[in-house]
Amino acid sequence: MKRGLEILGISIVDADLKEATFLKAEQTFTDKQPGRKPKCTEGMKDPDSLTGWYLRMLMRNHKELLSICTLIVADAYFSKESFASGLKHLGFELISRFRDDVHLKYLYRGPKTGKKGRPQKFTGKVDLNNLNMDIFHQEYTIVGKQACKLYTADLWAVSLGREVRVVIVDYIDKDRKRQTRKVFFSTDLSLSAKDIFDIYRTRFQLEFVYRDAKQFTGLTHCQSRNKAALSFAFNASLTSVNLARAFARQQGLNLSVGATKVLLHNATMVDRIFAMSGTRPNLRLNNTDFKELLFYGVRAVG
Repeated sequence: MKRGLEILGISIVDADLKEATFLKAEQTFTDKQPGRKPKCTEGMKDPDSLTGWYLRMLMRNHKELLSICTLIVADAYFSKESFASGLKHLGFELISRFRDDVHLKYLYRGPKTGKKGRPQKFTGKVDLNNLNMDIFHQEYTIVGKQACKLYTADLWAVSLGREVRVVIVDYIDKDRKRQTRKVFFSTDLSLSAKDIFDIYRTRFQLEFVYRDAKQFTGLTHCQSRNKAALSFAFNASLTSVNLARAFARQQGLNLSVGATKVLLHNATMVDRIFAMSGTRPNLRLNNTDFKELLFYGVRAVG
């Protein structure tokens, strides 16, 4: 992906309703920024990197975002010390996923020995295939029709240089000889294992926003080379997805964005036909026919 050919989108995800609402998108220009670097990028080797640009974008909007929520959920690409520290400086907590080869350590929770030297901080490395169940808490949850086993503990993440709440998830599949195990985490130590797991899973609702915008609201149709024009086109397209969903919900209809677009197109065409004919229908007499025209080709979500 060449620089400038992608956009960073910020959305609100609702883990209870399992949906995402788009907020803002910016094109990822990563030219070197003159002047003093913001404090949220101070620990980075290259503040002008793509990760640094993401942090600056969040910094520009952090007051509005903090008024909504203090949690930022991002994929495994962002599970790095520079990004987590930058978010902490801005007042956010991070929920993300570690790589499968993550280096975690058990923290020493015992009493001080009183001996000279540096106090003991760790008791050993975490073996993901052989967890210490004296430290980990185990619980179960259901995802669709699949059972999942959750293991939770507060551990030291070497790659982040901080203590995090780790949630290790086993997807129980009897047809597989080797079970899939994934490692999620939160820098907020007060969140429950189920909340961390559910919030991260809901992150994928963002993909449906982009999918619907590409298919129905012209996300990739703008051919301008002007930065402001492109920004307007991206945000207008993605906001239209919000409006289509809100319209369907307001009307008490369980419709996809595509079906909502068909419904609104039908309504516009019917209204234009009546306007051109110079007559207005009697809705009391033609109510059934009118609804049939409006909902022609409209399918409710199953």
